[in-house]
Amino acid sequence: MVTDTQPVDWAELVSIALVGTDRRPVPQAAGPGSAAGQASQDPALVLLSQAALSALAWRVGRPPERFEGTLPAPAPADPRPPLPEPAARRLRTILESYPKYLPEWLAAVRAAGYRLPAAFLPPLLDLGRTNMLIRVDLAAVAGEPGRWLVATGGNWKYLLREARSQLWPEDWQSPDPDDRIAYVAGLYLTDADAARRLIRETWAGERVPVKLGLLALLSRYPDQEDLPFVQTLIRDASKQVRDEATLLAGSLERKRDKPQPPDFTAEVARLLAGARGIGRDLHNFVMTRTGEPWPLDGAQLLLDALVEHGRRADQPAWTGWIAEQLQVALADNAPVALRDRVAALVAEQAVATAPGGPGVNQASRIDLVSMLALLDFRHDMLAELAPPIF
Repeated sequence: MVTDTQPVDWAELVSIALVGTDRRPVPQAAGPGSAAGQASQDPALVLLSQAALSALAWRVGRPPERFEGTLPAPAPADPRPPLPEPAARRLRTILESYPKYLPEWLAAVRAAGYRLPAAFLPPLLDLGRTNMLIRVDLAAVAGEPGRWLVATGGNWKYLLREARSQLWPEDWQSPDPDDRIAYVAGLYLTDADAARRLIRETWAGERVPVKLGLLALLSRYPDQEDLPFVQTLIRDASKQVRDEATLLAGSLERKRDKPQPPDFTAEVARLLAGARGIGRDLHNFVMTRTGEPWPLDGAQLLLDALVEHGRRADQPAWTGWIAEQLQVALADNAPVALRDRVAALVAEQAVATAPGGPGVNQASRIDLVSMLALLDFRHDMLAELAPPIF
């Protein structure tokens, strides 16, 4: 409601409604031009109007004010097809109960080329403030409408520094630091070597806000070839730049000295063949590889070992928590194609525990049903984003 009148006290309005407008007149709202407009109206309608104004003032915490500013330009049109309704319902569930699957879901939406319903943009942008793992995909999915929303207000400025849908040379020529950083972020996605060359060639002439944004990109896409360049930045004139460059140089040095991570399947096989099998060594290795896609053969190897571990009664009690964490990690990181194998194992377990079956001793104590439920959730989540088949 856009108005310059002041609402009447709520208690007074309630009192008038109880005794009737024919016995007690409705007071005129304060404000220029209000008396002339209300004098010609039905008293009951004036009372309802005053009640609506007072209720609105109570809900927003202050009386309404007349807006005198300039309205922003409308949001740009988004030509992408709308997100299918099942996927929109799935997003609500993810936000409420399964936020750990949001990165995988956003990556799938980006690949499918759908646009989000506008109502989901604010909560997703809020999550992106603290979850930097989703920023690249979130920026792509939010598109230009998301950038428009950020530009009109809200504490989501980080999105303006993410890659746009296309590389615009005018962004690199812009005096706005966010535009320049966004250009380099987009260049990283298309030609990482060109992005690194651009950073090195233009570094000396950049302002501090741009330098900090470029350092963040060097940190997001670490490359050992950047280490000599980053080490020179420790002598930058800006203390902020020096501090960030020192942290990045230390991180690159540590990664340089660490051996390359082993092949997932080969390392799982080696650890399972050891004396401990399902033990701390296997657990520690698997936990370092969460958040990344696993090869199907390695996931199947780990699954079969867990099932066999659960069938043996002579396992130490302390391995129980390890098995629980491993099965959750399997459900979260294995390819969804693993669900067929888990479904078959669930059916086998149901037969083993049924009356007249082999007995509970032949069934695994691993919670395969819960694992199957999580894999089914991820399977359906991705299937809802697949393009329709005509």
